Amino acid sequence: MAGQKTNRLFALLFIALGIAILGITLYFFKKPVANGGFVSPADQLDIKKGGLSPTSKRGLSPVKGSELAPNKRGLSPTSADEEEPQEEEEELSEDERREREEEALVDKFDGLTDKWMEVSEKSVTMADVEAFSQQFAKVPKARKEECLHRALNLIPDENVMLLAGILMDKTQDKELVEIAFNDILNRDEDVKKPILQQIIKDKTHPCWADTAWILDVTGEASEGK
Repeated sequence: MAGQKTNRLFALLFIALGIAILGITLYFFKKPVANGGFVSPADQLDIKKGGLSPTSKRGLSPVKGSELAPNKRGLSPTSADEEEPQEEEEELSEDERREREEEALVDKFDGLTDKWMEVSEKSVTMADVEAFSQQFAKVPKARKEECLHRALNLIPDENVMLLAGILMDKTQDKELVEIAFNDILNRDEDVKKPILQQIIKDKTHPCWADTAWILDVTGEASEGK
């Protein structure tokens, strides 16, 4: 009986000694830090020297929360900075493209009309007359009459030579030339007379016969010969 008690006592002593050794080992080899983690004794030595931060593991640098947070589109920080694809250009049909081009030509001629609708100290030159006539020639046929009527209504007598340029252009449709001619006839005498004198010199002009009759009635036919 005494031998058995002795053996039990030694067994209990060995168990207690093992527990004590295990506790000491855990205490010295894994010391808790402020955030609830553990660092090894070697890391503790580095911490004292300023080599590691208390929150880091050996060989790893702390990761900032902003580096892990996804961006608004759920992409990585590198892909988030990539440029968004540009919107595709509007595809136009052939008819739509033609309409836009024609509208641009109309706007350009109307712009010239607006330029000359005000009376200024600058006199109309032959270069201005040619530029006005050439731009009118580029206007789409279906829009010419519309543009011409607008010009006839807006351009004052002081700049009437611009309209005379269209009137003297025999490449224009006869109907357009006659529209310009009728407008000139409604102008003051000192405005229309020089233009009529030019028309009477050209028997191939579409309005020559009407001009000859008007000058004959007014007794001015001989002046144009």
